[in-house]
Amino acid sequence: MTLIVLVVAAMVGAGHIAATLAFTGPSTPIKTSLQPELNRYFLGPLDQGWNLFAPGPYSQDEYLVVRGCTSSPEVCAEGSDAGAEFTEWHNVTAEEMESLSGNIFANRETRQSKAIVGRLWGAMSDLNDDLRQEVAQPAVLGEPPFGVDVYSADAAESIPDGELSDVRLYQRLEDSAVGFASLYALSEWGGVSMVEIQLVRGAVPDFSERHNPPEEKAENRMYIGWRDAQTFDEDTMEVWK
Repeated sequence: MTLIVLVVAAMVGAGHIAATLAFTGPSTPIKTSLQPELNRYFLGPLDQGWNLFAPGPYSQDEYLVVRGCTSSPEVCAEGSDAGAEFTEWHNVTAEEMESLSGNIFANRETRQSKAIVGRLWGAMSDLNDDLRQEVAQPAVLGEPPFGVDVYSADAAESIPDGELSDVRLYQRLEDSAVGFASLYALSEWGGVSMVEIQLVRGAVPDFSERHNPPEEKAENRMYIGWRDAQTFDEDTMEVWK
């Protein structure tokens, strides 16, 4: 019995090491074919975003702003003319930051949306103008954002090789943002059929102006059009709660 346990443990350990090497290794055709499974294994339903070193000081504010459509998917897809009902825009990051004030023991829970914006902004910036315009358009009722599953063989035919890796990275991070927005919508509005997302960056006031910041700050925005809200299993929902 002990031998069987040792053999099973060795096989599990070897499998984990092999998966780790594949996940962290350079891009190869084999890694590309395994990427969706590797992402699910290492990242879970939401991108973890762990880093070895601490980030540099913030030079800008970053916010995740979301709203949802509470009507049925079919009605939401037709828009307000069909009677679709929408929530107000919510600045999720600003809500999270409220719990940080004066709390030196704040945990990662209070920084989730800010971390998502930081990674997603860079990935979206790497896309060309045409691809960013596609991202800003609705992709609902099961339609993928770029008109094709970016991990499928068809993606290589419709997306140039030099841009496919950037698109795949972006898609993974967008999925995390949409998943986060879907969980937020569930807790805030009881669930929605679709979510729409804005990424906002604004300059941090100079140190000399910290007590009298300008009333209007320069902002840059990137848009993710309407996306189908994601669904999660009960275990994930319990962790979120």
